[in-house]
Amino acid sequence: MPEKIGIIGLGLIGGSLAKAFNKAGIKVYGYDKSIDSISSAVECGIFEVLTDDMDEFLDFNPDLIYIAVPVNAGIEVLQELGHKNVRTLITDACSTKATICYEAGKLGLNFCGGHPIAGKEVSGFANSEAELLKGALHILTDGDEASVEILKKLHEKIGMKVKVMKAEYHDEIFGVVSHFPHLISFALMELILKKDKNLLEYTGGGFKDFTRIAASDPVMWSDIFTDNSEHISNVIDEYIDILNDWKQQINKKEKPVLMKKIRHVSSARQCLYEKI
Repeated sequence: MPEKIGIIGLGLIGGSLAKAFNKAGIKVYGYDKSIDSISSAVECGIFEVLTDDMDEFLDFNPDLIYIAVPVNAGIEVLQELGHKNVRTLITDACSTKATICYEAGKLGLNFCGGHPIAGKEVSGFANSEAELLKGALHILTDGDEASVEILKKLHEKIGMKVKVMKAEYHDEIFGVVSHFPHLISFALMELILKKDKNLLEYTGGGFKDFTRIAASDPVMWSDIFTDNSEHISNVIDEYIDILNDWKQQINKKEKPVLMKKIRHVSSARQCLYEKI
């Protein structure tokens, strides 16, 4: 079990991980290029040391390096660590896994991919909280048996549930259940703004719930969409077919068919969290 964890990226997830690890009695060290992020983290008072200098960060000699930045920035961090010949166990919190795991393998790093299934529509260290991760699922991908076991115990220590899978399978799954729903939320907001932004004055709770995630970080989500483009594109094609089917039945006014479809999906949604 790591006793000292160095966290690269002090945003929502990096900050929440730091707070959760600190609460569990683990020493945390922080690195971020943003002085504003470091200033917010200083005020929290949980870090042993904070820095915007990578060499100084590595001199802290953490037992585990945890990369908590968008995937493109994460790949740049891996490349920097590879060039510095870092041998410390490394994991990450990026929302896509295949590319970053491939890059880590190419660089010969001691790496195991990770993805905490938690978040908010707001970003930044100021919005981070230890409780964000409690009870949440954590995915581990493409690590050796020893690394997976270390990281499994670490995340269970902070109250997370852990599953292990291949990186490519992870990206296929989350392309459907996470990435595509965000895309739909963004697209619906774009539709309203294109038609008439004044329509937003008439929206109710359902619209607000549906589009909550459209307020998410643009850097992170543009990274996710481009990195997992193949899987997301496939889901878009399937969704268009489903929408066209709904459109046809609505145009034909096939109420019994529509009721059957709605009853089927409504029932599945109502019992969703009873099964998990």
